[in-house]
Amino acid sequence: MTAAPEAVPRRGGFARNERPGKPPVELCYEEFGSPANPTVLLVMGLGGQMLLWPSGFCEQLAQRGFHVVRFDNRDVGLSTKLAGGQPSATLPIRALRYFLGLPSAKPYSLRDMAGDAAAVLDSLEVERAHVVGASMGGMIAQLLAAEQAQRVLSLGLFFTCANERFSIPLGPRMLASAAEKQLKSPTKEQAADRFVRGYQRLAGRNYPAETAWLRSEFEVMWDRYPDRDGPERQFDAILGTGSLAEAAASIDRPTVIIHGDDDPLVRVACGQSLARLIPGAKLNVVEGMGHTLPFGLWDFFIEELAANFARAA
Repeated sequence: MTAAPEAVPRRGGFARNERPGKPPVELCYEEFGSPANPTVLLVMGLGGQMLLWPSGFCEQLAQRGFHVVRFDNRDVGLSTKLAGGQPSATLPIRALRYFLGLPSAKPYSLRDMAGDAAAVLDSLEVERAHVVGASMGGMIAQLLAAEQAQRVLSLGLFFTCANERFSIPLGPRMLASAAEKQLKSPTKEQAADRFVRGYQRLAGRNYPAETAWLRSEFEVMWDRYPDRDGPERQFDAILGTGSLAEAAASIDRPTVIIHGDDDPLVRVACGQSLARLIPGAKLNVVEGMGHTLPFGLWDFFIEELAANFARAA
């Protein structure tokens, strides 16, 4: 009989990003595996708490001999919520202004959020890490690799882009979703229904959303995230930061890009463009995958990431 794998040690804490002249940003993080192993820093996307890097995925990666760290970006989860930055228009209008090249206001930038990621590494006394980002987290990871290259061993990018102007990353499914009227004060059940509906739209044709898992995680996320305005500020940070094309072209770390050909939020053409920008990047286009991390693809993801980590050795 095959022995069950050993339980992966888990620890949590808070890092602090000191900002001159401003209050510090506290960042909630969780570790999986031994700190003696090479560190993998996971950076989640717009509005997503660290729990959207599933615990099972983190444990599986840690069992491959890595020290895995996930964290809540500012303005979500248990990390610091910043004040202000109320949107001046609806999400589709703000996005349209940006993609037409019109100026965008921002409460902070993606560069500030890359500073948060570096602060998590500082708190854990990790000099360099393999950095893996999803969606907006992939943009943050690009900036970290481009502008704080000494902290980055390799780069793994899931369904992200270089945030180039005059491009329309959103597919029609998600434009319709963005225009959907939101309740001002939804109940927990109403919010859970909307959350699951959103992920059903994000899922690709071959990999349906794991609705039972999403509902279970939402129960936890609802209780650890009382402020609902944070994703609006994160969205404006994306728009206000502007194109990352120049930063992406300067990256000199081993990079693997994984993108679904059925991604309704960040179209596969954006991943293809990013692969052309980053020197030596390897692009994997997954048939029927959307803008999610399907359980059935974890083994593939981990193999691709581990191979890219090895390129940095």
